[in-house]
Amino acid sequence: MRESSTKLIYDFHSMFYDATFGRLVKRRIARALSHMNISESDRVLDLGIGTGASLNFYPRRGKVVGVDLSSGMLRECRKKIRENGMDHAVVFQGDALRLPFADSTFDHIFISHVISVVSDPYRLISEAQRVAKPNARIVILNHFQSTNRFIALLEKWLCPLCTRLGWRSDLPLQDLVRRTGVEIDYRYKLESIDLWETVVITNTKSAVTTPQAPLAA
Repeated sequence: MRESSTKLIYDFHSMFYDATFGRLVKRRIARALSHMNISESDRVLDLGIGTGASLNFYPRRGKVVGVDLSSGMLRECRKKIRENGMDHAVVFQGDALRLPFADSTFDHIFISHVISVVSDPYRLISEAQRVAKPNARIVILNHFQSTNRFIALLEKWLCPLCTRLGWRSDLPLQDLVRRTGVEIDYRYKLESIDLWETVVITNTKSAVTTPQAPLAA
């Protein structure tokens, strides 16, 4: 994955994203966000907010800051904010691997269908931990490579095609944990057989202090 090509892919996806993939993940997003106890004074960072599929599921308290690389996706997101009077949310274009925020700024971070889209998932975790407060809750919703050897081989084989569509299908969660040192509180799938998994993490700043190394290809 390369950010330059990813931006172009998702600018194109933005024209039909809500009617296709966005419809598939709404229930999962709603459940994932329910694991954040957002208070009135909290600041939430939504990394890869896209067209704003998550916005309806945030309580209208606190402050939601959304970041996305794609101007096309953000155009649709801003439309939702404007039409629904979501004054608690603000979004801007930016690179999740180089966040323009000070250390320990946010109380919660939501990373939905982004970690397998960026060129360096390790750095994404490091940046998320950096800008999150100590012990902040980080919730990741994504597809991860299956632990079943045969399915994993299929996902590896399909990865070149998936990459052309805008994501990688062969990102192993266990590799991410090993290389970043993150501590998973719990993880679950909404259905017994589900392509997507929610992973809930308490921020220990582990990846911030770990020497950076690329994930296995």
